Amino acid sequence: MRVLIASDIHGRLKAAKSLMTVIQAYAPDQIVLLGDFLYNGPRNGVPADYDPMAVCDLLNIHANKIIGVRGNCDSRIDETLLRFKLEDSKIVFLNGYRCNLIHGDLLSSDLVTVARGDILMFGHTHVYMLKEEDGLYYLNPGSTSFPKNGNPPTFALMDGRRIEIRSLVDGSVFASLDLR
Repeated sequence: MRVLIASDIHGRLKAAKSLMTVIQAYAPDQIVLLGDFLYNGPRNGVPADYDPMAVCDLLNIHANKIIGVRGNCDSRIDETLLRFKLEDSKIVFLNGYRCNLIHGDLLSSDLVTVARGDILMFGHTHVYMLKEEDGLYYLNPGSTSFPKNGNPPTFALMDGRRIEIRSLVDGSVFASLDLR
């Protein structure tokens, strides 16, 4: 099964359109979105391509494939616009791996329960991360809209036992990991 993982769209139409292009190119079976869908946040300013309603329309095209968690910039009313359910955290099984999905702002809360062999998927930091440490896998796909640390916009692709962090612009691979 191919799974596309992305985070932190923040209502930016350009990021959402780029994500739709990537979805079309990779034809994932599932799409995991790790929060901050519509609101841009007070620290980011209001970019010229800020259009949360158009972002809703694009995301809703793939609502039947999307597994989503709520980010710190998402309000509960956003669920009335998005046709997929948002939860603060969610545990799903992807390619045989137990995946704990969370935005990232609540990482220290009791919403996070992980064990050896699990994959902790989170966003929030706008910096991609892919690593294995003490039998636990960590995946942050970075940000599609406001990447930090000089990174370009990124997403992750899980194809079978392989996970890659890729550029949203040209698909180039920045990090990869083969799961055990």
